[in-house]
Amino acid sequence: MFSTVLCFFLFLSHLNAVMAFICNDNNCEDCVNSRFFGIRCRWCRRDNECYMPGAVLTNPCSRAENIVKRSHCADKLSRYDTGLSMKMLLLSAVAYDPEHPQQCLDNALPSDKFKLKRVVTKNCGFARQNCSGYVAVSHSMNAVVVAFRGSENFDQAIQTFVETLLTPKTQFLNGEVQISWKRGFDALWPSMRTEVNTLVSQNPSYQIWVTGHSLGGAMASLASTWLAYHNIAPRKNIILYTFGMPRVGNYDYALQHDQLVNNSWRVVNDNDLVPHFPSVVSVSILNGPYHHGKEVFYSPEATSVYSPHKECHGRPYNEDATCSFSKGITSDSIEKHKTYFSIPVGTFWETDCVPQTRKRREESSR
Repeated sequence: MFSTVLCFFLFLSHLNAVMAFICNDNNCEDCVNSRFFGIRCRWCRRDNECYMPGAVLTNPCSRAENIVKRSHCADKLSRYDTGLSMKMLLLSAVAYDPEHPQQCLDNALPSDKFKLKRVVTKNCGFARQNCSGYVAVSHSMNAVVVAFRGSENFDQAIQTFVETLLTPKTQFLNGEVQISWKRGFDALWPSMRTEVNTLVSQNPSYQIWVTGHSLGGAMASLASTWLAYHNIAPRKNIILYTFGMPRVGNYDYALQHDQLVNNSWRVVNDNDLVPHFPSVVSVSILNGPYHHGKEVFYSPEATSVYSPHKECHGRPYNEDATCSFSKGITSDSIEKHKTYFSIPVGTFWETDCVPQTRKRREESSR
């Protein structure tokens, strides 16, 4: 028995030595083509190194980030883009405008020439609560926009909070997600999907910018995952930026999202309350709520898109203990959720986006 165990460990040590020798290429294509008895090497974009399978102590990439197919080597490593982040936040803020979103788009991003193609508002819960989203296109930016609105009002936010605590998750693709987010997505997406398909068919090289704030971020996450899963556009063209997004689903959903949507950024403003919800604490981390990547953490408060921030690549994977996970809930956590980069996201359309509306409201209050 002892000799059998000894032989097994000797075999493993020799196998590791052979794999380490094989997995030493200095470019992605050669690395993923290298194999030993069908076992592939994998390429990590973080340090541009080739690793053997199971090298968890030396490989800085998570399992989802490792490249094992040559066709994936051509994709560039995505980086957080502050300029694009600001545009995405403004596009998210426009989604809150129920009266004149085109005018709001024109005023918020005048040089980008976004044109609304469809606005969809549907009932998505009890007590006649609505969800909303829109599809737009900019031929000057070569981009199709898919944006979702956050909670319609405080009552909807509270009802969603309570429902999420009391109801189980539901199936979405190969994972599970919170039923409230999926119900909103299911209400809006059939109408939005038709317009997105048409725009992508007409403009196959355009990027798809998917965005949303709060509840809108959760639905944007589902939309980006759905688009990549169904190959509606090349995955490198699908870009997700969310702001103050809650945890969308379980670990399986987070892992699938990371595998499908490489250019995905979850922006968090300091101790914003909502990204802590639902709590990650669970009997099983694999079945409990879990964030997908990558978090961009602004601390202290994100008064500007250029305020101090970092991309969170630490452990636990996607729940980096040094980023928003480390922050507690304080009296200003709700305000941190409502305002990103000094923009009051939910009320931007009332106060800044459409000057005529602001003037009319001021006159009516006299």
